[in-house]
Amino acid sequence: MNKELQGLYLSKWNKLLEEANKLTAKAANPLLIKVDQAYIDSDIKVIIIGQETDGWFGQLNEGEMSVEKLMEAYSGYFNQRADHGKRAFWNRKNYRYFEDEITKYYHDKNVSFIWNNISKIGSDGRGKPGSSIENLERNHFNIFLREFEILKPDIAIFTTGSTRDSYIKHHFGSNVKFYPKLSLNNGIFSSETLNLIAEIIIPQFPSVKALRIEHPNRRTLNNSVTLQVLKDMVENKA
Repeated sequence: MNKELQGLYLSKWNKLLEEANKLTAKAANPLLIKVDQAYIDSDIKVIIIGQETDGWFGQLNEGEMSVEKLMEAYSGYFNQRADHGKRAFWNRKNYRYFEDEITKYYHDKNVSFIWNNISKIGSDGRGKPGSSIENLERNHFNIFLREFEILKPDIAIFTTGSTRDSYIKHHFGSNVKFYPKLSLNNGIFSSETLNLIAEIIIPQFPSVKALRIEHPNRRTLNNSVTLQVLKDMVENKA
């Protein structure tokens, strides 16, 4: 799995550096995933997806990091989550909650988790990357779909908010569908709740249980509701 990921990244790397060097905007280095053996061997693989990094190990424009170093940087950061402080993505507002509760749910199976971002390249600062960085990624590092194929998740939780639904469609294609999972008082699932939580049907991956929920910094829906929706999907109750 790591060899496939590394090969994917290397196949794009030289052209990416060449094009990044032409940018006026300062792009952060891309998020390059490295998995451990526990993930490879696990019965249930879960990916929790955020929006983008706020800076990541220097500037891509400077070309000082290699694919190998960035994969190691991911592994080091991911495995030292106790040091992530109060960032909402990682604590009980989000990642830690789902990690704990999904592991409990699959108590008789080996469950493993991995992290990814819907935007692989962020800005060397805070917030959503600008159009020039977004175009750099889409034209020269459009790898999210292939990563998904390599990582073979059973469950995918996009904590990206509805404002990034177009990014999900960019990666997986226009046939991706978003379905409401909450009902109003009449018991009918309502499109008015799509901004809170949506089941994602990805045609290329029909067996993957995928949800899109609000970004943790702006989340109004209790995580326990999301967990129950996911359980119902796994058990084919909804």
